[in-house]
Order: sequence, then C-alpha cells, then structure tokens
Amino acid sequence: MSKHEPNAPKFLLDEHIWAYLANILREQGFDVTHVCEVGLVATPDSEILQYAVDNNQAVVTFNIRDFVPLGIQYFEDGKEHFGIVVSDEIPQGELQRRVTNLLEKITADELKNTIRFLQDYK
Repeated sequence: MSKHEPNAPKFLLDEHIWAYLANILREQGFDVTHVCEVGLVATPDSEILQYAVDNNQAVVTFNIRDFVPLGIQYFEDGKEHFGIVVSDEIPQGELQRRVTNLLEKITADELKNTIRFLQDYK
C-alpha cells in the first residue's frame, strides 16, 4: 500500500510508544500522531480510543491488557473504531520496521474495527 493513497491508515501512538517514532513515520509520508503531541498523556485508555475514533485514527499501543477488551467492548456495543494495533514491548528499530510494514500492507478499510498484532508484520 502506498503511503500516499487516500485510504492509507492514520495512527495515534499511545504514550508508552517511543514518541520520536511519529516524526520518523511522518518523514516517510505517513499520517501519524503521538498522544504527547495532542495533550493526551496520562489519559484513560477509553478516552484515547475515543480521540482516535473522532480523528479517524487507529491506536498503536503496548497496552494489550486494556486495549483488547476495549476493542471487544466496541464490537459488542456496535460501535466503530479505526483499528487497534497491539504489540509486546520491542526495541525501537524493530518497532519502526513492523509499524512501517503494517502501514505499507494494509488499508484504513482493512484495519477498521479490527485488532491487529504487530508481531504479524515482522
């Protein structure tokens, strides 16, 4: 998937994700924001997901324990989101590589209302 496609996913990186990754991905042409850039540090996960929904963004997080149940709750409530991407904590270089792989291989439509595991995009 070309990063310049109109249907490319937009990402919101959660607070424990390396903040500079947003800059690197933007330099590659992707639409990526970090929660610290929009005043969402120390914000409850449900509010982060709602912010992402309001801005057509998928959340990228290491917080599997809280975000997977949130995604399931959205499904059960019939609410839509733009995707949740979860990962174990991995080194910065590997994180950058996997997120870039995901952004290049999936459309926003394919990511919508799904929970994806970054380990699948090695």
